[in-house]
Amino acid sequence: MMHAVLSNSRHPGYGQPTVPFPIPRGAYDDTVAALASLGIGDPVGRDCRVDELNSSFLILKRLEKVAVNVDELDYLAKRLDSSDINEAAKFQAMTVKWGLFEMTDLINLTFWCQQATIITDFSDLEDIGRRHYMPLNGGSCSTEELERLDARKAALDLILNSESTCVTPYGVVYDNDMKLEHHYDGQHFPCYLCQPAMLVVGIFPKNAPEGSSETTWLTLTCSEQ
Repeated sequence: MMHAVLSNSRHPGYGQPTVPFPIPRGAYDDTVAALASLGIGDPVGRDCRVDELNSSFLILKRLEKVAVNVDELDYLAKRLDSSDINEAAKFQAMTVKWGLFEMTDLINLTFWCQQATIITDFSDLEDIGRRHYMPLNGGSCSTEELERLDARKAALDLILNSESTCVTPYGVVYDNDMKLEHHYDGQHFPCYLCQPAMLVVGIFPKNAPEGSSETTWLTLTCSEQ
């Protein structure tokens, strides 16, 4: 979880509420109402100035002094909230490697950063080789495959021969020719279940194909907002 101190840049005297992200279940309506009283929290616009952001994801400090959309920040927080230590390191390191600052790119990175390889400890080449092999094979493989793998050789080949090496404060990262594809188009959040739901409904234009990026996902039961 992260906490953001938000304000209205046009009217700084209105106040600076501290909002937890992801916004707790059941608190969304009250949070939106509180932000609306300050003239911010628009469902589409980026009108919330981040005065301070506290998170275990230190890379998100780059969002301070920037105007964000509250729902985009909430969605990003939900995506990151499910990350393990390795995934968190990959996200932060790839953010540095690719020089990402824009919210749309940060959200999209959460869908693809798992394909990268991150090394935070060079003392165990066997472990490095296995961790590198996994993302190259869709993130999973059989026990038999891992037993056949010359993990030490794979690690040394990566460290000595890779042309995508980038040293960051979060570890040495290799992108493995990963591309940042736009799963999120800046308007329609991809379907993501971070809590139990009775029903998920996708709404898209009549002339758009099923599964279009223009699909708006409704998770029921959901907020009236």
